[in-house]
Amino acid sequence: MKRASWEPSGLDESAEELYENAPCGYLSAAPDGRIVRVNATFLRWTGYRREDLVGVKRFQDLLTAGGRIYHETHYSPLLRMQGAVREIALDIVRADASRLPVLINSVLVRDEAGAPRVVRTTVFDATERKLYERELLAARDRERVARERIERLQRITEALTAAPDSAAVATAVIRELVAAFGADRVAVAMADPESQALQVVASHGEVEPGDIAGSDAAPEFDEGEEGRRGATVRVRLGTDPVGSWLWLGFPATRRFEPEDRAFLIATARQTALALERSRLHDEARDVAHGLQRSLLAAAAPEDPRFEVAALYSPALEHLQVGGDWHDAFTLPQDRVAVVVGDVVGRGLAAASAMGQLRSAVRAIAGVGLGPAEILHHLDTFVDQLEAARYATLAYADVDPRTGCVRFASAGHLPPVVLDADGVPELFMEGRSTPLGIPVPGVTRIQGDFTLAPGGGFLLYTDGLVERRTEPIDAGLERLLAAIRTVPDAAPHALVLALPGALLEHGTSDDDVCALAFRLRAHTA
Repeated sequence: MKRASWEPSGLDESAEELYENAPCGYLSAAPDGRIVRVNATFLRWTGYRREDLVGVKRFQDLLTAGGRIYHETHYSPLLRMQGAVREIALDIVRADASRLPVLINSVLVRDEAGAPRVVRTTVFDATERKLYERELLAARDRERVARERIERLQRITEALTAAPDSAAVATAVIRELVAAFGADRVAVAMADPESQALQVVASHGEVEPGDIAGSDAAPEFDEGEEGRRGATVRVRLGTDPVGSWLWLGFPATRRFEPEDRAFLIATARQTALALERSRLHDEARDVAHGLQRSLLAAAAPEDPRFEVAALYSPALEHLQVGGDWHDAFTLPQDRVAVVVGDVVGRGLAAASAMGQLRSAVRAIAGVGLGPAEILHHLDTFVDQLEAARYATLAYADVDPRTGCVRFASAGHLPPVVLDADGVPELFMEGRSTPLGIPVPGVTRIQGDFTLAPGGGFLLYTDGLVERRTEPIDAGLERLLAAIRTVPDAAPHALVLALPGALLEHGTSDDDVCALAFRLRAHTA
């Protein structure tokens, strides 16, 4: 065994045996790194012979390129400054060029004058630790991927819950799948219930029904054969026997791990539930709106002396029928009634009260009473109909021969009166409290205005003008401004133009009802 003259050797036989076969490697090196002593454990781990190392190699020569750089920039400077370094992770290159991951502790021994004399290094085999660390990192990566999948599935669920229709459902899930899998083509396809033909509801990239079509007996997760345009996979949406699919296309071969399959299947099932909810939502909305339309007035009276047009627009986010209504009908003595009302609340109770109140207005007006008297009798009527109490009502009694209009409002928004040139103005007379809450000692009142040939008026409900974030005055001013911009103040043109001009993005959180009346320019 070669040993430097200044490296102590006074070990008895048992101590020497312990040194050579210790459970860790031992190295001693000169200050320049040249190895002067090494134990058998280190030689066994690395495959070197003692004569290959002692007096021949420097410690840093046994390290990888990155290890040698670290030795120069960190290990050696720290050793000289601190006198010791601990738990440094490095890779030693074995005799067969393979790598041995190790942890080293080194101590710099100085002579009596303080000059560096020898570096003693303990080497621990970190193979098992490295494997453990790699497995730990892999487990962490798997946990991160699983967490990301769960979070993405939660986002998909939230997006699908908020989607109002099938197109929005498909768009939401496609957006998440493109981000999750990097597919260049994604589509949601459903079979038409009548023709059974496959239809693409929404897609990312160019996707045709023929790209998706296949056997309806295919498994829930169906990987297509790789073709000219790359790999594909389709996942069945629910248990639809006709065949509705979530489809993904990739430009190259794509391997789906079990976790990927589980994620796509879960996404497809969530999508199927959302599409079914959307279908039921559409059906319920159609039924509700059909019921609403059936409860509204019949066709407006036709007369060459005047024009009448009405608009009813239900709130998009509500499925329930509401209490807004309009009506126009003929009265005795060649007169015409024009009415708009709003029953408080939503649902069947409000719709039923609205229908009964509308019928009551027609019945009471048919005996020839004036607007104020009609409101008085309606106060008595709503005492027996709790759901109609607090309803608001605007009632106009028009004489087409003279243009005279008698008007009364039970807590309703003021009508807009238009002159022959279409200039609008609010009519603030004839106002009193909503139905069912008369003020003691105060009778219902009415007001009068006269329409010139070509003049008219507009009755409407609060959904057209009210906003939660601003006072009602702002809404009324906006209404007048919008009317001024309508080039043709004819009733049909007016009721069609106003919602688009007043409702942001064409939507409202309340029903919108409007009824316009105009005398023709040349009355008989």
